[in-house]
Amino acid sequence: MKHLFAGTLCAVIACLTSCANSEVYPSISSISISWLKLKSDIINSKQADDLQGSIEDFRLTLKQFLSSPIIYLYEIQRPENIQILADIDSAVDRLNDTLKEDDGLSPEKSGLPVFSIMLEIDSNLEQLQLIEKSLSETSQLRYFQLFFFFCVLIISIVLIFWVLYSRLEKIEKREKQSLAFSRETILAQEQERSRIACELHDTVAQDLWRLSFQTENIDRVDESAERSRLCAEVVKGQKEIMQRVRSICDNLIPPDFQRRRFDDALRNLCYNFEQRTGIKCQLVIQDNLLPASLDGGAQLQSFRIVQECLTNIEKHAEAAETSVIVRRTVRGNKEGELLICVSDNGKGFSPPDRDSLRSDDGHYGLWNIYERAASIQAAVTIDSEEGEGTTVTLRIPFITEL
Repeated sequence: MKHLFAGTLCAVIACLTSCANSEVYPSISSISISWLKLKSDIINSKQADDLQGSIEDFRLTLKQFLSSPIIYLYEIQRPENIQILADIDSAVDRLNDTLKEDDGLSPEKSGLPVFSIMLEIDSNLEQLQLIEKSLSETSQLRYFQLFFFFCVLIISIVLIFWVLYSRLEKIEKREKQSLAFSRETILAQEQERSRIACELHDTVAQDLWRLSFQTENIDRVDESAERSRLCAEVVKGQKEIMQRVRSICDNLIPPDFQRRRFDDALRNLCYNFEQRTGIKCQLVIQDNLLPASLDGGAQLQSFRIVQECLTNIEKHAEAAETSVIVRRTVRGNKEGELLICVSDNGKGFSPPDRDSLRSDDGHYGLWNIYERAASIQAAVTIDSEEGEGTTVTLRIPFITEL
C-alpha cells in the first residue's frame, strides 16, 4: 500500500512537472503506433537502408518513453516490467542486424529470424499495454480513494465546526437566560421585600399601634370591669399578631424535610391558604407515596411550585375552589415519577409561550415555576382557557433517595 501510494504520488508529481515544463512524452500507445508503422515499412520495403529512418523513429519514441516521468510509476510499482522495455530495445537491435545481414532481401525471403523477432516485439508490446491498463485502473482507484478521503475529511471538519458552533450558541443562550433570570430574581426579591414591608406595616405595625393605644387606656380606666375588658382585648391582639408573624415566617422559611414529611408540609400549606383566603382547598395525596424517593432539593422546589401556584390563584384567579393532587405514576420497569396537579375553577387565562415569559413582566410567577422545575429535571404543563379555570401539572422523576 505504501509503495502504491508513493508511486501514485511520484506519478502525480511527474505529471505536474511535465505540465510545468510544457513537454509532451509518448505513451505505450505511441510506442505501439510507431511499431506498427515500422512493421509496415519492413513488410513493404526491400532495402535495409530504407528502414533505418523508421527504426530510428521507433527507438527515439522508446527512448523518450524511458525518459518520461511516467516511468517512475513502473520503477516503483512494476520494476520487473522495465526489463520488457529493455527486451524490446534489444529486439530492435537484433532486428536491425538481421535485416542488414539479409542484404536487402524482402522479409518473405529473409527467413524465420525476422518474423520471430517481430512476433517477440508484438508480444512484449501487448504485455506493456495490459500493464498500462492495469496501472491506469489502479491509479484511478487511488485517485478516487484520495478524493473520497478528502471529501470525508472536509465533511467531518464542517460537522465538527457546526457542533462546536451549536454548543457555543447553546452556552451563550444559557448564559443570557441565566443573566435574565438573575435580574428577574433580584427584581422579585425587591418586590418581595416591598410586599413584606407593606404587609408588616399594614398588619403587624397597625396592630401594635392599636395595642399600644389600648395599653395606655388601661391606666386611665378606674373601673375594674372595663380594665379587664381592655386587658382581654390586648391579649387577643397579641395572639393575632403572633399568628400573623408566624404565618409570614412560614411563607419565608422553607420547610425542613429532614424532620417534616413532604405531605405534612403540603397539608399545612393548603390549610393556611384556605384559612387566609377563604378559598376552599382540597388536598388529595396517594397512599404509600414514598416521597423519600425525592431528595431534599426536589421536595423543596416542588413545595415552592405548589406555593407559587396557590399564590397566583389567590392574586389572579378569582376562584371559589382549588385542588392539589399528589400521586405517583409508574412506567414499565422504571421507578416512575411524582405527579403534582394544582387546579382551580377561576377565570382562567391564555398561557404565554415559555420563551416569551422573560420579556413579559406580568408573568414572573410562571417563569419562576418553569425555572424551578428545570432545576430538578421536571416537566411543567399549564392548561387554561378564558373562563375555564387553570390546571398546572408537574411531573418529577424519582432520581435519588435520601
